[in-house]
Amino acid sequence: MSHIPPKRQPGYGRGPRTISGEQLDVRGTAARWFGGHEWMVRARVANKTLPHRRLGGRIVFLTSELERFFSEELPGVTLEQARANLAAKHGHAGGEL
Repeated sequence: MSHIPPKRQPGYGRGPRTISGEQLDVRGTAARWFGGHEWMVRARVANKTLPHRRLGGRIVFLTSELERFFSEELPGVTLEQARANLAAKHGHAGGEL
């Protein structure tokens, strides 16, 4: 006797998974934080270059950890520094555009 899975309910299993707005799955993370594809997030998880957790067999992310990662751990300039640099380049006083 073969096992037939139940039919999917409308809207079931679609969209990013969250718990109180904190937890994101791979698809939600790719769309929200990277604006890219799921494979990019999975590659960073495999390389252990992106903060993540395991919940059973599922890869999950905490919004607070991703915010900290993007604001503190990535090299480059902050938004405020970029605006100040742009303003200085165009001769605006006080770094305002």
